[in-house]
Amino acid sequence: MSDSAAPETAMTVWSAPNPFGEPTAFALVHPVGAADDGTLAEVITGLGLKRLDADGDILPIGTDHLYASLRALRVELCTPEGIWLSHPVTDEWTGCAIGRRYIVLAVGTEPLVDDAGPDEISAYLARRESVYSALVKIRVRFEQN
Repeated sequence: MSDSAAPETAMTVWSAPNPFGEPTAFALVHPVGAADDGTLAEVITGLGLKRLDADGDILPIGTDHLYASLRALRVELCTPEGIWLSHPVTDEWTGCAIGRRYIVLAVGTEPLVDDAGPDEISAYLARRESVYSALVKIRVRFEQN
């Protein structure tokens, strides 16, 4: 998978209770500056993410398509081809990810400023027709030399 044609993206991470009150790690990937021209949407649907406005729950996707790897204080979203995106995280976020064994990933196709606050992120996620989501499992990644 190549993201060279995709727009520049940023990732925002936070931890919060899920609908069942369990501490959960969340990540939001979004374009910066310009809306997606279709290339990012093609990549994320190929990975198995589903639009938030589709009926049903947010479901896990297979680790053969995408998984999250935790390294020190970073999360790496990995495909079979390698690291797709990487972002710094906190100990609390890592603890939530390990505790649930997954992260909730949302990927939007509309631009959002890189330093968006909670209110901006909530409004962004409320535009469900332009946000895709999935539960991404934590997996240990072994490097081969």
